Amino acid sequence: MLADLNTHDLANLRQRGLQVRQAIMGALLPSELKRAIVTAYDRLCTERHVPVVVRSSATAEDLPDASFAGQQETYLNVQAYSMLLDTCKRCFASLFTARAIAYQTDKGFDHFSIALSIGVQRSDYLEFAQFLVEQGIDSISLNPDAVLKTTVAILEMEKIRATSARPSA
Repeated sequence: MLADLNTHDLANLRQRGLQVRQAIMGALLPSELKRAIVTAYDRLCTERHVPVVVRSSATAEDLPDASFAGQQETYLNVQAYSMLLDTCKRCFASLFTARAIAYQTDKGFDHFSIALSIGVQRSDYLEFAQFLVEQGIDSISLNPDAVLKTTVAILEMEKIRATSARPSA
């Protein structure tokens, strides 16, 4: 899908990246990997509906002549097995955005030799954001004038959080 890629043809670059990402999203995660992810999630989240952050990081992120920082995806407020497994696949797929493909190609990296690390961590962001709002500070920009916007966003996230179910693996 990426043979003979011209990183200066943006339409073609976007199309090829989309094809690779769709192939990744359409593939099944290996059973062993799926079990490992779910088992680790259960150990991390002993309570139901505990939101987690799913972060991806290319292992070649901080090299002397290349920096992949910020090119891969991060997902907030992930709470169920299905969401977790989906966001892990999306993290893998984020190695193939147009930006990432162009950077890898222009730096001479083999697209299929770059490893990806996915970290899953508990998210206490909603509680922290609520505290900041209670103190009159916008939790996104830390601007006291934007409190209403943040309050609405938190209430929406709480509504989603309250209605999410944790399906079995």
